[in-house]
Amino acid sequence: MREFDYRRAHDVQHALALLAADPEARYLGGGTNLVDLMKTGVERPTRLVDVRELPLDGIEPTAEGGLRIGATVTNSDLAAHPG
Repeated sequence: MREFDYRRAHDVQHALALLAADPEARYLGGGTNLVDLMKTGVERPTRLVDVRELPLDGIEPTAEGGLRIGATVTNSDLAAHPG
């Protein structure tokens, strides 16, 4: 795995700014397997932007009949959701 910078976002605007400043950055969220992909060399980000502490854990229906899944929703919470 190559070296990378790690930043914890303080709010959504901070997360957006961190990613905008580095196009090779990736978000680290709730149900991600990003670290596994980094270990195998599939993903090679220069920066991880941790958004796990942001209030982005909602699962909401959309007008089109789909679901809007927040960035910090875990895989287990998503699997248990009735939608």
